[in-house]
Amino acid sequence: MLEITEENFDSEVLSSQVPVLVTFSSKTCAPCRAIVPVLEQLADEYGNNIKIGKVDVGIFPLLGAKFGIEMLPTLVFFNKGNVVERLIGMQTKSKIQDAIDEIDY
Repeated sequence: MLEITEENFDSEVLSSQVPVLVTFSSKTCAPCRAIVPVLEQLADEYGNNIKIGKVDVGIFPLLGAKFGIEMLPTLVFFNKGNVVERLIGMQTKSKIQDAIDEIDY
């Protein structure tokens, strides 16, 4: 999974040619750690059709604040630099897949 930082956020997310799923999380958040295997599976399944990355809000709190992150994990879906969907809290694989599949490529 792609590590997203304040330095690479614009290039990896906002300027991406493919949709991007960003999970805003923290190392101390148990649900955040639990969702990682699901996101890694989805990254393998979707291949180059979508980027999946994570922002550690403990390290990059400004990114969390910029996108109004109040609960962890929060999954934010970007397409062409715009937020197109947001899922808050622990999610099932099928719910995340549905959100990915609804993105207008």
